[in-house]
Order: sequence, then C-alpha cells, then structure tokens
Amino acid sequence: MPTYSVRNTASSCLGVTGNFSVKRDVYGYIWGPIDRELSVRKHLQRIKGKAINLCIFLVGHEPGFAGWWSQNEAQSIQIAVDVTRELYSQAGVGVRRLFWRYIPTDEATGYWSVDAGEATELTEDFTGPNNGIDVFFVKNVSDAGGWSNSSGPCDKDEKGERTGAVLELTSTDDCTGSGLCTGILMAHEVGHYLTLKHAGSLTNVMGDDSDGDGIGSINNTSVNLTTSQGNKMKKSCFIRPSC
Repeated sequence: MPTYSVRNTASSCLGVTGNFSVKRDVYGYIWGPIDRELSVRKHLQRIKGKAINLCIFLVGHEPGFAGWWSQNEAQSIQIAVDVTRELYSQAGVGVRRLFWRYIPTDEATGYWSVDAGEATELTEDFTGPNNGIDVFFVKNVSDAGGWSNSSGPCDKDEKGERTGAVLELTSTDDCTGSGLCTGILMAHEVGHYLTLKHAGSLTNVMGDDSDGDGIGSINNTSVNLTTSQGNKMKKSCFIRPSC
C-alpha cells in the first residue's frame, strides 16, 4: 500500500507550506465541524491524481451569517462536497482545491430563487478563478434541483452561456444523512459540466430522464459512477493533471 506525505502533497498539489490545518488547508473545509469520518490517506491519493477544483459561491451570504445562510447550512455544503468526492473517486476523479466565495445580499438581489434562465444570468454576473468550476448555491431553484450546461465552457467569461452549476441546498429530510442528497445533486450537475449526460439509470449519479424533458431524476440511490464516465470527465478542460 503506497504511503503519502501530508506536507509534501500539500506543497505539490495545493501550494500550501509552513504551518497548516489539514481540515482547513488540505480538505478545504472552513465552516467548522463536518461530522464525517475523514481518511487522510484516501484524500491525498485522490487529489494527487487527475482532479478538478471547485469554486463554491454562497449566494446571499454575509460574514457572521447575517445574510441568507446559517452556519449549519454552510457546514451541510461541506458535507455535500465530501459526498461528491466519494462519488467521483469511483471513476478516478478527485476534487482537489475548494475556493470559497460569497455574494453579499445587496448584490444577490433577484437571485434568492432562480429558474433556468436566471441561473444562466447568475453565472454571467459572477465568476471565480478560471481553473475551478463555479458552483453557486441559491436558496431555491424553482424549476429543478439545479442547472448546469452539458460540456460547460472552458472560458467562464463567455457570454450567453451558463458558465457554472447552480444548485439549491436540498432538504436533509429527503435523504438519509445530512448533505447526502445535496452531494449527489452537486456530483450530478458538475458531472454535466464535465461532459456527462443522463445515464438512463436512477442508481447512477447522472440519473434518468425517462420523460425526455431534459431534467434528470435522481434520489438517494443515485450513487454509482462508472470508469467509462470517469474517462469522459477526464477529457474536460477543467481536469487538472496529476501532481
């Protein structure tokens, strides 16, 4: 079994040197307790291989949680990221770096609840570092659980295109385990951005679109991702090379 140095991997893959926190600086979890068992060895193995970065926006957040988001909801988003990491690991794709961003409430006016068109406008109005896929969390998506382009643009300044994934924070009542459904939804929508289409199977992360309306169905059993799907994802311009 290979061994991994936390300090060497942090330096070579994340640009982190000196004194650092494993949870905050290596995993990227900044919102307090995550309440999940974390395997450092598995995480280092995953981020050293081919991987993506995520730029996660809390739309309508204010420091001190004076905006639309509570600390518990922010922690639930961290759990969703951890679920996405587990799901993608089946296909040999890691989630390496997390860039956390927020949009203040005065700038987020009109984006508390969005439909498909407004989701596109949100991704046009705001953008994160170009080496990470933008994931926007809004309080409500009115016509689906989330939206993302299939084969999202490499240039996030491209006009007229949805240049990120837009998600609502799924109720924990819908799934067993806080953040599970939101993690599946995140993996699903980011999977679209990384070229994947609906899989025709409800047990697959990419779900099923049996009525052909372009909106996939997923639930708490949608947890499988294949090597073939991973190979397609690895062709995306947002895949970072091994480090």
